[in-house]
Amino acid sequence: MARRRKRKRSTFSEVEVREHISRHHQTCPAEFADAYALRIASRTWDPPTTLGHAVGLTIQNDVRHRFTDYDRLLRVPGLTRDEARLIVAGDVRSITRRWEEAG
Repeated sequence: MARRRKRKRSTFSEVEVREHISRHHQTCPAEFADAYALRIASRTWDPPTTLGHAVGLTIQNDVRHRFTDYDRLLRVPGLTRDEARLIVAGDVRSITRRWEEAG
């Protein structure tokens, strides 16, 4: 009989998330950093992931929705989600890279 391995899940404390953001996203506005830390720490990440990946995904998703035309593009008939993401990818990258720079 095959043994089923229990999958581990990733969880992160608010303190470690805040430390990661302050170290790697130094110019991220404080109100966003606080919101990201709360969001990431309140979630169980399954499948498991690294703290850096969790932070990156959270920031990227928020920037895409908050600072680009992504949501408007999703309503354009015939435009797929992947196409909308491709259209705004440069803007998302530009903002997240700025936040990674030393303050």
